[in-house]
Parts: sequence; C-alpha cells; structure tokens
Amino acid sequence: MFKPEEECAAHAVKTFTEFNTFFMHCSRRFQQVTGEKLGTAQRTEYDREFQDLCNRVDKHAFWANMLTSKVELVLQPNPAYRFEDFVTEKLGNEREIRHTYTEQLGICMLNAGSDMSSSDYGQALLIMGDYENRMGEAEHKMIKQAFIKFVKPFMDAAAKEGAINNERRTLTALRLDLDAAKNRVRAAKTADEMKELETFVDEAQKKFDEQYEICREVLEERDQANAEMVVHLEDLCEVQVEYFKAATELAQEMCSKVLNRPTKGKAPTRKRKDSSSDEE
Repeated sequence: MFKPEEECAAHAVKTFTEFNTFFMHCSRRFQQVTGEKLGTAQRTEYDREFQDLCNRVDKHAFWANMLTSKVELVLQPNPAYRFEDFVTEKLGNEREIRHTYTEQLGICMLNAGSDMSSSDYGQALLIMGDYENRMGEAEHKMIKQAFIKFVKPFMDAAAKEGAINNERRTLTALRLDLDAAKNRVRAAKTADEMKELETFVDEAQKKFDEQYEICREVLEERDQANAEMVVHLEDLCEVQVEYFKAATELAQEMCSKVLNRPTKGKAPTRKRKDSSSDEE
C-alpha cells in the first residue's frame, strides 16, 4: 500500500512526464510549421478530393454566416435590438415580441386621428392608421416566419461547425506529428537510429489515417446537409411573396378608402379677409 508521500511523488512524476510529452509534441509541431513556412521541411498533402470537400464546406459556412446576418438586418434594422436578441438566443430564451416600425406608425396615426376625429384630417388618419397597423401585423408575421424557416436553421447549422473544426484541427495536429516524425527519420545519422524512428512514423501514420477518415466522413455529411439547405431559401421566397401580396392588397384598399372617405371635402375652411375692405 502506497504511503501519502509515495502517492504524491508518483503523481508528480506522472504529471511531469505528461507535461514533458506535451511540450515535446508542441515543440516538434512548431518546428514542422516553421520548416514548412521556410520551405525546408516536407509535408503530407491532402488528396484533391478531400481538399475540394474542405473548400466547399468552408465557402458554405462563410456565405451562410453572411446571408444570415443580412437577413437579420432586414428583419430587424435596429442594431441594439439585434444584439439583445443575440444575447437572448445564447441564454436559451425566446426573442422578445416587439411592434414593427410599421405597427408603430399605425398606432401613432390612430392616436392622432382619435385626437382630431372631428376633422376630415383626423378621419383620414384613422383610416390610414388602421391599415398601417394591419400591414405592420403582416410584417410581424413575415419576420417571425422568416426567422423560423430561414435564420434559425442556418444558426443551428453554424452551431455544429465547432465540432467539425475540432476534428480538422486534430487532423492538422496529427499531420504535423507525422511529418515531423518523417523528417526526423530523414535526419537520422545511423541505420539503427532510423529504424527506431520509423516505429514513430508507423504509429503517427496510423493515427493520421484514422483521423483522416473521420474528418472525411464528417465533412461529407456536412456537405450533404449544406446542399439540402436550399429548401430554406425556397421557404424564404414563399414567406416574402405571402407578405408582399398581403401588404399590396392592404395598401391598395387603404388608398381607396382614404381617397373615397365620407368626410372628404367637408372640412371647414377659413375665409380670407378682403384686404381692400380692411383699407376702407
């Protein structure tokens, strides 16, 4: 049975060994990266198909992020509200329901019209306020549907990019280990030293090949999922068509009601005094 002192010593030795191994790995990776930058070290190249796969996934991730941010800008022009919604989403809460700017305009017109309801001007404001409010409600529906059918799926897909990037970083680290081991073999002075170092190459090659296949599978799955994201573009088109159709119908009806309001032309007019009578 180990004594406390022996346990502490064993733990210290284990910790030191792990740290030393980690430091050696980092040092060799750094040397390998430096050598590649200077052109003095050879490196293992990924096959063309794998590289094309990586490029497709990277391009989709970049443009998906750009598109999502622009759509959110259209849906919510206020940067303060966008930041508030971002924080709310990160905390796992639902976004706050706010009046759209069109709804706010409609409410303002209704309040103004109510305050001046006895005049033709006030009646026109009441009609317009009602329709502006209804158009704002249609806009609010469009914003909600666009977020659910377009923004949210892209945000969920972006959240999975972290796991993919971790696999790719692991592959890069193992590739550096493999190339560093190969370069050490090339720099060996004797046959015995070369034979001993080749065992490290075999081990590094095995780990690299396993991670390479894992990365390929993950990237192919992501690439297929990216291709299927086009359905959300179709959803966004339908949401916008539905909104603009409803808004156009409401605007045309509003215009007809305002131009043909019962109080039109009945507003009292002031008579200007005749300047000649004032002079007399």
